[in-house]
This record gives sequence, structure tokens and C-alpha cells, in this order.
Amino acid sequence: MKQTDGKIYHSDSKIQKAILLPLLTRRAQWGIISSMTIVRTRFAPSPTGYLHIGGVRTALFCYLFAKKHRGQFILRIDDTDQQRNLEEALQPILDGLYWLGINWDEGPGVGGPHAPYYQSQRSEKYRAAVAELLRRGFAYRDFAKPEEIQAERDVAVAEKKTFTYSRRWMAQTDSDVQRFESEGRQSVVRLKMPREGTLIINDLIRGQVEFAWADEQDHVIQRADGSFIYHLANVVDDEDFAISHVIRAEEHLSNTPRQIFMIQSLGYRLPEYAHLPFVAEPGSKTKMSKRKLDKYLKNKDFAKLFAHGKSIMSRLGVKTTAEGFNPVIVDFYKQVGYLPEAIVNYIALLGWALDDKTEFFLMKDLIAHFSLEGVTKGAASFDPQKLFAFQEKHMLTRTIHEKVNLCDPFLASFFENYSRQT
Repeated sequence: MKQTDGKIYHSDSKIQKAILLPLLTRRAQWGIISSMTIVRTRFAPSPTGYLHIGGVRTALFCYLFAKKHRGQFILRIDDTDQQRNLEEALQPILDGLYWLGINWDEGPGVGGPHAPYYQSQRSEKYRAAVAELLRRGFAYRDFAKPEEIQAERDVAVAEKKTFTYSRRWMAQTDSDVQRFESEGRQSVVRLKMPREGTLIINDLIRGQVEFAWADEQDHVIQRADGSFIYHLANVVDDEDFAISHVIRAEEHLSNTPRQIFMIQSLGYRLPEYAHLPFVAEPGSKTKMSKRKLDKYLKNKDFAKLFAHGKSIMSRLGVKTTAEGFNPVIVDFYKQVGYLPEAIVNYIALLGWALDDKTEFFLMKDLIAHFSLEGVTKGAASFDPQKLFAFQEKHMLTRTIHEKVNLCDPFLASFFENYSRQT
């Protein structure tokens, strides 16, 4: 595939069709959405654990953008990785979003015209997409063994060259398939990625981003056991759900070339992309992780936040676990009594600002004022002290009666645990 005058051409002699790479117009770059555009965003968590602060921020921005433009916010469960997905981990994600007021228009528990909203239930659609990519010549069955691929990679490393798979075990005919299978080989399906030219996308946050096609590998889209890779499922579902704007974390930026290749190869409509900066550790520019609690407890403010929560749980007689009681996950704040509007207010300001002075927002204010133009490109550091300050500000808006009512579930929990112990 090569790019000429804004078009991408496939070099395969069987496929001479030019596919125009849609570029965002200046109108879209300014964040002006046509009245004819139906804005549909999605948040697609994997049920592999509790809801991370960074994940909440992504969900919130998707929600705010959709509601600002009177569109729809869709929740999809990306559970293609059956080895890592935990059914019991999904409910805290759903509960956390509901608690924060990030309500979805379509998805689990709500339904909608594009059901099912679980990738594990959409295999037939992925199977059809793989068959179409194979038919069009944009994918191939590969019978290489893992050690054979590794051997080619080792040679490239030794020669200080970029690894590019030779496609030596690519099946081009039915006889190739029979020959490889007679040798006891199993096949995967790989994308037949272009090896020359440049992909240019206009990211709504990062501006123009370029990728050299030569740096892309022939990515696997269907495993030997017949299951499908996340990237393929992601592309098919975004098309099926008519997603207009893909707003996601910046670590997905590197996935964009293979996904755009599939989108164009399948003749899908190209959504607009916006890649958010990650939420960083306290006082750092390193991505925050729920697996680094011990490290964060060395930070004075983070340790104070955690100790305050532990003292509340201890007085209630509630036992906590390292996995479920962690200030990096949203459930922590629900357990210890933070107001959901305070969490939403603070998280919205992790990488976004209206101006240099306005900080207090309710959800309705955020919907009215949110724009992708206000999102920064750099990482936003998590500040426990500032989060607590927002809790204080929002608590001041509550009446005495409301504050008393907020105590009820904690009193009930205390007496329940006390009665068990006695």
C-alpha cells in the first residue's frame, strides 16, 4: 500500500481500488460539529478488575462530549480476553459509573438497538469481518510456528534491522492450506499490512499524527483457537454501533494504524479520534497504576488519603483487601463517603480546563462547557490534597438534613458489623 496525494493505494495487483483517507476538515478541527452529525461515543472497559481513576476520566469525557452535542453515550464490555476477564469484576464497574452519574444510553442493563453489548456475544460479526478481509486480500492465513517467527525476529535484531515478517508460511491457495495442515501446522489470521507510505490522522487533541506503514507488523486478528483479537472486535463494533468519535487513552494511539487499515479495508466509515493524556502518579509524569499502591504510600498526601479511609473502615468494623481498597480505584471513595459530584468535579479537571480560574463544576456545568479543545496533551498528575479540597467544597453545598442522611448507610454498616461480632 502506498500513499499519493492523500490517497492510499494497495500494491496488490488484485486490488487496484484507491481508498481515500478521510481527513478532518478545519471545521471539525475547531470542534464545530455539523448539525447533521449524530454524536455517539463509547466507553469500552474490560472486566478485569475495579474501575481505575484513569478509566473513569475517559468515561466521563466520552459522556460529557456526547451530552454536550446532544448525542448518545454507549457502554460496551470488551470481554474478548476470556483468560483475564472476571465476571465478578464487572459489577463494580457498572456500580461505579452509576454512582458517579455517568449513565449510558445503550449498554448492559439498558439494552438498545445494537445489542448485544458484550463482545463475547458478538463472535458471528467478527467471523464475518475476518472472512471479508480474507476475501478482499487484506488478510491471510499464516501457518508459521511461534519459534519460526521468533527466529526471524532474532535475525533482524542481530542485524540491527526492523523486524518484518517474511510471510514465508502465508497460505495463498487451498493447496497451501492442505500442505501446511498436513505438516501438523495450525493457522492464525493476520492482516496483510502495507509496507510503504505514511498514514496521517488528525487527532482532535494531538493534531496531525503520522505513522510509517513500514513500522507496522502483520498483526494477528484471529487466534489459532478461533477466538478474535480485541482490535478487530473494536473496529467491527464501532462501525456496528455507529460510533462517531473514539475518545480514549493515549496508549491506544499506537493501535490506530492497524484499526484504520481494517476500517478502510472493510469499507467502514472512519470515526474521528481523540487520544487523552493519561492520569499520572502523584507528583510524577508516570502513568498511575492500581498495582503500585506501596509506592504511592511513600507520598505524604497519598498516604494521608489512604490512612483516612482505613480509619473509617476500621471504625465501621469493615475488613479491606489490597485489591478492593485502593485510592487508585473509584470504589475506594464510595466506601469511605466521598460525594460523587466531588469526584466527578476533580476528575474532570485532570487534563481539562475551562479557563485559568473556574474550578467548581456540577455535572450540568461540565456538560455545558466541556470541549476537547480544553484537553491538554500532557499527563495530569493525581493530587490527593486537591481531591480532598473538592470534597470539602461540595460538602459545604449540602444542608444539615442531607449530611445526616449521608451518615445513615455508615451507621447501618456499623451496627450490622457490631451485631455480628457480638
